[in-house]
Amino acid sequence: MDLSTTIADLKTWLSFAGGWTAEHVLTLATLWQALVIAVTFFAARLLARPLRAWAKNRPGQANGAAERTLEVMVLLITPAIWLVLQLVLYQIARGLDLHRYGLRISMTLLAAWLLIRLLTAPVRNPAMARLVAVVAWTVAALDILGILDQTMILLEQAAIPMGKDKVLSLRSVLIAVLAVVVFVWIALITTQFVEQRLSRAHSFTPSARLLLAKIAKFTLIAIAIIVGLGSAGLDLTIFAFFGGALAVAVGFGLQKVTSNLFSGFILLLDRSIKPGDVVELQGTYGWVNKLATRYTSVITRDGTEYLIPNEDMITQPVVNWSHSNRLVRQHVKIRVSYDSDINLARSLCIDSAKETERVLDTPSPLCMLLDFEESAVILELRFWIEDPQNGITNVQSDVRLKIWDKFQASGIRFPFSQHDLHIVTRGRRTRENDEGTQA
Repeated sequence: MDLSTTIADLKTWLSFAGGWTAEHVLTLATLWQALVIAVTFFAARLLARPLRAWAKNRPGQANGAAERTLEVMVLLITPAIWLVLQLVLYQIARGLDLHRYGLRISMTLLAAWLLIRLLTAPVRNPAMARLVAVVAWTVAALDILGILDQTMILLEQAAIPMGKDKVLSLRSVLIAVLAVVVFVWIALITTQFVEQRLSRAHSFTPSARLLLAKIAKFTLIAIAIIVGLGSAGLDLTIFAFFGGALAVAVGFGLQKVTSNLFSGFILLLDRSIKPGDVVELQGTYGWVNKLATRYTSVITRDGTEYLIPNEDMITQPVVNWSHSNRLVRQHVKIRVSYDSDINLARSLCIDSAKETERVLDTPSPLCMLLDFEESAVILELRFWIEDPQNGITNVQSDVRLKIWDKFQASGIRFPFSQHDLHIVTRGRRTRENDEGTQA
């Protein structure tokens, strides 16, 4: 359809809307009805306040869909009272044989809104519930006002050519958008159901469950988009150009995003990084909280959550403390004075490790004599833990504190660096030599 025809249809629609407005809106009868509608609105708000407060403070509210329905009903108390007040005034105007077209339209629109909001109240997603309610009420309002057919014709005529014998109308676009939103919403609900079923499937590993859930999510969303566009009557071949442009954008501008996406799938497939693993990457130490599409969430011991791109988890060196098992050996070096009993010191170090709560008995702790330095004998205590996600420095600190207490009680001393300074008084000797030379 060419542009001149579209402009002509728009002028026809505007002419119709102008005539309807002049006939039904710009009149004295409509003015007093608008005043009545405004007064009843403010009266409804005043009357609704105590009722809403009473409804919100009611104990023992139900859960799930019933609770959401009750919340919507609390929000609809004001419109409901407003509708009742208008109905009373409508009956009075009818008895007085007054013009009441505006009141009837207002009451019909308000009743349609109340009904639609009640029907969409059980929907779990509040945004989706409001969207469905707004769309349904808009269509109902256009039908009530008698301009639905003209609006549909205008939207159909507002089209742009997309090739030979192909056009893309505004009506088709709106229907396609609504259809895609609804089908994607259904796909997300289905995905949640699939994830719940997979979480109970203990025959799969956590990585396999996460991978299957992501594949199911992407597949269902892609199917929902295709079905939504097809159900709207759109010829999908008209989007070939946009598909090519998207491919170019991915090739040039979205390389990192694509790399992170596929890196995430690789991590899930090879199971090198799994939720719950304790990892260390570029100075960041923590446990993997979540493997997302673009990033890996790592939470440190201080509660900081790092979002590390999946590409870095593939290309950078990563220390996985719990890849094959959660056993981690710790090393604590101790400096002991030369005049101390070394064998007793080794025994006390092993006892300190055994008395620490998180240290494992098997493999048993060992204390090795590493080296003889200038001012100290170097011992190294080695012990194992199986919960690195609970921290490493803290367990080392607990062992060191017990070693300190035992060494103090047993008289074993920790050496400290000592340096001897020898000061040579060269100034006096120089003066004596000078006096001998003069003599």
